Amino acid sequence: AQGCKEAMPAGQAAARSSGGNDAGGDPGHAHSPSAAEQSTAKHEQQLRHESRLWHQKEVYEFYHDPKVMYLVAFIILANFIIECVQRQIDPSGDIHKTAWRVTELVFSFLFLIELIINMYGSWFRHFFSIGWNYFDMLVVAVGMLIVFNVSLPGPLKNILMLRAFRVFRLFGRIASLRKILLSIRKAIPGVMNAFIIMALVVCIYAVLAVDLLAKAIPGVMNAFIIMALVVCIYAVLAVDLFGKAYEDHPNATSAYTQRGELYGEEYYGTFLKALYSLFQILTGESWSEMGVRPLLFLPDAPAFQVIYTAIFFVSFILINAIVLLNVVVAVLLDGMNSAGDQVQSEAHPSDGESDGKEPAKEGETVDDDPTGEKAARRELVDVKAQLADMSSDLNELLAAIRNGSTK
Repeated sequence: AQGCKEAMPAGQAAARSSGGNDAGGDPGHAHSPSAAEQSTAKHEQQLRHESRLWHQKEVYEFYHDPKVMYLVAFIILANFIIECVQRQIDPSGDIHKTAWRVTELVFSFLFLIELIINMYGSWFRHFFSIGWNYFDMLVVAVGMLIVFNVSLPGPLKNILMLRAFRVFRLFGRIASLRKILLSIRKAIPGVMNAFIIMALVVCIYAVLAVDLLAKAIPGVMNAFIIMALVVCIYAVLAVDLFGKAYEDHPNATSAYTQRGELYGEEYYGTFLKALYSLFQILTGESWSEMGVRPLLFLPDAPAFQVIYTAIFFVSFILINAIVLLNVVVAVLLDGMNSAGDQVQSEAHPSDGESDGKEPAKEGETVDDDPTGEKAARRELVDVKAQLADMSSDLNELLAAIRNGSTK
């Protein structure tokens, strides 16, 4: 018996030990290892078969110790906070150049050491089977380019901005964050299916809109033409009224825009510029602050100029944004109502029309029955008569069957 006990397979011993660790679990159910436990067990099995480096297993266990993982996460987070602080207090990096250089060197070498330890403990197959390790190598490589001041030609300089993505390494270090990413990845197929259904529904409604609103399109186009003409008229007036604003006051605070041009020239200098500015005002996007106030507060502007400027823009908003846009909506609704009436008339044509039916009574016209109530009553009487004939025929058939069976 003792020999049998010693000969117990290692798998059963491992199963007992794993079951014993879950003291609070249900003894009637087997312990199902998580994905992380399965990955760790698989890697340990790989290490037993392919580990040829000195103390590789110990290095792997050290690196994957929870304390070490949280320390690495803290370093990543600290680097990200310092990057944010630098962008806030010294965006150009010239005021505290030495401090930013030292922190960049420290964090770059810390990340390099962390990558070397991870690579040594997981070399070779397991390391390159994890996608996050490729991202770590890319981030560390970018850090080394910054440390050694490697000058990259042309657009390749933008690759140095990848250091801002170092914080994403937290997702590969903290299990709870990794779980969120895994959940998102698993949800993508379902979300794509939902988007496909949504696209199909939109396409169905687009087809229905073509059928229902086909007659409304001319009216809508007319409303848009009127609106476009009104906007163009205002654009022409804006060029004449405000195209040369601030030319006589180039030293005023609001004379120049952020792009270094005179305010009047950039916003209302030409017809197309004025048209685009008025379209921006029509959308409501910063129209008062950027499009109107600099004109209202023009230096040494007389009172009547301020008044007609205010009237110009207020009337533009009232006419276009409130009146004409609602006209477009009203035309659409009218087209929908007309289309609905047409569909209903096609589905229930009136008596005496193209369906070829004659009025039930002589001298009775469609105008005598506008609601169709009389026609409905006549149809009901016909249906009852047909049902009575069918019932009589069925009774005769049943009587014949009974007589045949009696004989």
